[in-house]
Amino acid sequence: MLAIAITGCGGSSNSTTQTAPPTGIKKRVLVTNQAASAVDILDGQRDTISTKTLAASGANKIITSGGTTVVMDGVNPNLTIIDNATEAVTFPAPVGDQPFDIAISPDGKTAWAAERNFGFLQSVDTTTGIASGVIRISNARRLAMSPNGSKLLVFSDPQAQVAPNTSTFFVVDTASRVVTPITDPAHLDQPFTAVFNGNDTQAFILNCAGECGTTHGSPAVPDAASVVFVDFTNAAAPNFSAPIPVSGATVGLLNGGNLYVAGTPQGANALTGPSAACPLSRCGALTVINATSFTAAAPIPITDGQHTKMTFTNNRVYVGATGCTVDPGSAANTVRGCLSIFNTASSTTTFPQESSFRQNFDVTGFQPISGRSIIYIVQGGELDIFDTNTDAFPANVTQIDIIGKAIDVVQIDP
Repeated sequence: MLAIAITGCGGSSNSTTQTAPPTGIKKRVLVTNQAASAVDILDGQRDTISTKTLAASGANKIITSGGTTVVMDGVNPNLTIIDNATEAVTFPAPVGDQPFDIAISPDGKTAWAAERNFGFLQSVDTTTGIASGVIRISNARRLAMSPNGSKLLVFSDPQAQVAPNTSTFFVVDTASRVVTPITDPAHLDQPFTAVFNGNDTQAFILNCAGECGTTHGSPAVPDAASVVFVDFTNAAAPNFSAPIPVSGATVGLLNGGNLYVAGTPQGANALTGPSAACPLSRCGALTVINATSFTAAAPIPITDGQHTKMTFTNNRVYVGATGCTVDPGSAANTVRGCLSIFNTASSTTTFPQESSFRQNFDVTGFQPISGRSIIYIVQGGELDIFDTNTDAFPANVTQIDIIGKAIDVVQIDP
């Protein structure tokens, strides 16, 4: 099986034929449509959808940089490479195994795929569509690219982790392809992902701990989540801060001097309601950490579930989860889904409501639209347009109907 997988990585179709002319849209937004195996092109100024689509097998996660967009196939061992300028698929790029996460270099010339099932990390030259040889990292599941692209952090699947991987993440030098495992049981407990601190060798590591299955004592008690700051300039001898206790830690972002971290507390720390500490039937938690003093404020209740999406715009932190507990809405045929919006100016949280007729309520994509008080949100397989001033559907915008199943969204123009 291994031999077959590596053999399949060597080449791809080298077609650059453009099947339709560029749309002429000045602020293009791309939405992956998994049911249609396509990428839809939207006008981010007018909130309309183009008739032109781009073929992308199993279209799932989408990322862009340096004039190149990469689409992850959620079903097959494949990436789709798109040239933003020509609005054309330049390569359907086969890789060794089904990708579970992707990353892209800042110049857009190299894409990376985490291939969990075979334990591979693999790079793809986006100018040729050719995948290089594999780098072996057991259960590679999530990737975090450094700001300048010289380092790539790799995190294993917590459900498959065994000692010492429960306290390990991996630093990949993207030029030399040398992998350095960083293991430290005193500071790392199911490291899930990272938020870089503005340079390539310093990052906040998010330890999901009990949320990802680690326990202590008898009877077993879920470990507490934490965040730790790591300087791995010398990856062989990294420097750690003391762990910063938080309620949950599976996604985060750095804005100004604050690090925002979200997750769902477990065990005795689980948040249930409705109450002042949890206005929903069950809650996750958003924690604000001072990125200089490493001090954490009191947790802010948000929806529960597994939090993997977060963005910041117009003084608001948008947090998205999957598999959340769904509560009835205030009006007939509505529910409170998996979206939380925290207003940093007023210190209030909004839990938007949506139609109860949707098949699911998972939040899988965020894209604030530049120059406008508008954000595109993918939830429950649909694209929702929100006003970032009112945290609701704007009255003067007609919502876009994605025919199929939307998964992710990205803006490719300034």
